[in-house]
Amino acid sequence: MKKFVAGLSAVVAVSTALPACAEDAQGLWSGAIGGVLTVTLNVAKNAGGVWGATLASPSQGASAKVDQFATDATHISFAIGSLNAGYQATWDEQAKAWTGTWTQGEKQALNLQRIDAVTLAALQPRRPQEQAIAAAAPPYASEEVRFANAGAALQLAGTLTVPKGPGPWPAVVLVHGSGPNSRDQDIFGHKIFLVLADHLTRHGIAVLRYDKRGVGGSTGDYQAATTLDFAADAQAAVAFLRTRAGIDTRRIGIVGHSEGGLVAPIVAAREPQLGFVVMMAGPGVRGELLMVEQRAAMAAAEGAKAEAIDKERAMNRALFGAIAAEPDRDKARLKAQAILEQGERDGLLAPGTAAASAKRYTSPWFHTFLGLEPGPPLRALRQPVLVLNGALDRQVPATLDLAAIRAALANNPRAVVKELPKLNHLFQTAATGGGDEYARIEETLAPSALDAMTDWIRQQVQ
Repeated sequence: MKKFVAGLSAVVAVSTALPACAEDAQGLWSGAIGGVLTVTLNVAKNAGGVWGATLASPSQGASAKVDQFATDATHISFAIGSLNAGYQATWDEQAKAWTGTWTQGEKQALNLQRIDAVTLAALQPRRPQEQAIAAAAPPYASEEVRFANAGAALQLAGTLTVPKGPGPWPAVVLVHGSGPNSRDQDIFGHKIFLVLADHLTRHGIAVLRYDKRGVGGSTGDYQAATTLDFAADAQAAVAFLRTRAGIDTRRIGIVGHSEGGLVAPIVAAREPQLGFVVMMAGPGVRGELLMVEQRAAMAAAEGAKAEAIDKERAMNRALFGAIAAEPDRDKARLKAQAILEQGERDGLLAPGTAAASAKRYTSPWFHTFLGLEPGPPLRALRQPVLVLNGALDRQVPATLDLAAIRAALANNPRAVVKELPKLNHLFQTAATGGGDEYARIEETLAPSALDAMTDWIRQQVQ
């Protein structure tokens, strides 16, 4: 079964007009696809009489756009184009439930029963680290800030946390991974940068974290931005820290996760006076190669057969190589679509998905990322560098990327490279490292990762 997975935006969609008794469908409903994957359906009708719904998977930290929703006195149905999925059900008065079928590659039983807000809250996964932070007033100051990237004519909004006392304090800028991330880097229900900032500030290190351009309180166009644009934003964040009273301008560093681990060396190579760099699962190889091996590693972690992985790897190698080699994005999209259409014919992709995938893979961000080489900025670094990778990372595989990073940093005597056992791409303690674990794991950041970063940074700034 193609799983209902994370990475989808929560929105509602319109449907046709419905009979008078259709309001019976309004409210919160919950059930388990095939008796395994719990989902919730939130159905509402606005003041204009237009219906809409959102389907969510609490365990995956995901929600999906409902493209169609229809109901009458005894039936409901909806479709989700982004998942190539749909649902049809009939009201069972005796069971007080919508009994029906979820179709996503194959058919699965899905019966939905009404729940209340208390039950919905109980379905949400626990996040002990965030809950502990929220439970008591922090022993540090927290301030909402705004700063400019003048070159891009935009304003970035963020949060600056500073230890209590006169200072001046060492400080870091946190740089996000890929995606439209807020200052807390909310991923699969985890607030990764909230937990990291709290831990660092409690140990005497000021932290600036911010919303990506075009996200949250920050201005700018996220959709048009590339990794190089995000590097310019991070550089503006460093410049802003240097203007703040109570910050030791000689002891400012940058911590980047995933794509942020690519951004951090770019900024540090431009800013020789930057104090130090921490790369959390930062890429060490060219983007096109990373994407090929990332897809293969994730598929393997989720139980795909070796033969299927090899076929998909061959397609992705051709796909991402063609895009990276073509500087014209329109031409790259045509080449990508041709390869993906062949993938459809070969049974590697769902029918009718080639055009949308080609457009996504040739977006400004993707097109730039596939051609980026991490080696040159890494070789230019003279600052202390801490490189961390989880041994179970399937998105930036340690065996692939750490070897390349070690080679690039070979002439930097202050570089430390560590592979942390049992940790995945989000630096959670994991079993397989597969993406389906991210939301299910209650831990947001493993203590071993938090301590490794904090202890090393404190050594650099003392």
